[in-house]
Amino acid sequence: MNTTRSAWREPMVWMLVGLPLASVAIGFALLFAAVHPGREDMETVGRVTRVGKLLVSAEAAAPATEVDTQGVVLRTRGDMLEVLPMDGDFPRGGKLILTLSDASGGGHTFHLSPSELGWRGVGSLEGDRDWTVQLAPDNATWRLHGRWMPRARSTRLMP
Repeated sequence: MNTTRSAWREPMVWMLVGLPLASVAIGFALLFAAVHPGREDMETVGRVTRVGKLLVSAEAAAPATEVDTQGVVLRTRGDMLEVLPMDGDFPRGGKLILTLSDASGGGHTFHLSPSELGWRGVGSLEGDRDWTVQLAPDNATWRLHGRWMPRARSTRLMP
């Protein structure tokens, strides 16, 4: 008895027809997703800071006023931390808050008092860590950011 089966009952036909059709359907789905982005693109509001190719932080809101300056230099001298302005237009007076954070989630906060050249506070940094640095006054009207590299003696903080 010689019965022939329908071509649609053969698995090889489904592979030859089904796989290309499935890839075309997935291609259109990806094209639709690229053209019509979802709400996840709109959730990052504020300034995104990058160091190299890595995303460092996405802040919810920018400070009330920005400091229009060339920045400051943060340096260590023994067990002291010093912040020195790089230009004469830097707002003087008041205490500053220096916040250091690392990739593991650890961090330190230092309070710096005004000195004859800038600001100074007691503290030291471990030599083998990479720190993300943020400097702001008590009233948080502006912020400066930077990165402290391992075994560095100073770094520049900028808006």
